Amino acid sequence: MLSKKANFQALLLIASSLSNGRKFASAFVSGAQHSYKGTINTFGCTQRHVHVVGRNMSSQQEQNVGVADIGKDKMDKRGKEKSSRYEENCPVGVPWREAIEKSMARSRKIRGSNFVQLATVSAENEPRVRSVVFRGFVSKTGDNSTVMKLITDGRSEKVNEINNQVNNMAELHWWFGKSSEQYRIRCSVKFVGDGEANADHLRWRKEQWGNLSDKAREQFFWRNPGEDFQLQCEVPDGGRDSDGKVLPPPPTFLLVLLYPKRVDYLRLTDNYRQIDSFDNSSEEWCVQRVNP
Repeated sequence: MLSKKANFQALLLIASSLSNGRKFASAFVSGAQHSYKGTINTFGCTQRHVHVVGRNMSSQQEQNVGVADIGKDKMDKRGKEKSSRYEENCPVGVPWREAIEKSMARSRKIRGSNFVQLATVSAENEPRVRSVVFRGFVSKTGDNSTVMKLITDGRSEKVNEINNQVNNMAELHWWFGKSSEQYRIRCSVKFVGDGEANADHLRWRKEQWGNLSDKAREQFFWRNPGEDFQLQCEVPDGGRDSDGKVLPPPPTFLLVLLYPKRVDYLRLTDNYRQIDSFDNSSEEWCVQRVNP
């Protein structure tokens, strides 16, 4: 048997070796460029041949993460990297209308996921932008309509800003944080009010008015927006009459129809970018992949 002194010296030698090994491994990983080729099977997905290139990840580099890095590190609750099939979550060449349906489905449970930004240009040629609520696509039997719906107050500045543009153009921006996707939708705009001649558009306006919450309907009976503050006048409770029936929409209530002409799609998980352009002559969409 070894003496106590010999045992102690042996333990010191082992401890020293382990410590040096850790230092060597740490120095190698953090300071060297290295590559790995192999086959990875992750969470039951089919095996794929991959080429992984490592890099020096100093604290300074970790702080200098750019826009292209957003969405790359997806971790689950256990701190493990989530797996995904490229074909399912990163499709290529899919028309924007089909792609945005999937984006909406993935974000449906996220509060505020239906908030979009509408950009216009003022009479002074200055940019204006505000958040509005996306109210869905126009439903047509047998047709996957691309016409989008918003609502607005006819007294708001955006109405004149859009009407003063050639072809009543504006741009809608929609960011999906859950899937790191951005849609920039250039569109012509039509406001549907009391004097609308199109029977379908009037019907859509009436339906949208009835679908609003009571609190939302009340806002269209408020004082003129943007003027000096005054206490609100009395408004119909919930936009309803004394019998509790919903009142007809007031002239201030406008249904906003957006007719997309160009959609710029960017997916940050793999830096994929695509432009969908509407051809007025053929009434078809052209899909083209472009550099991000």
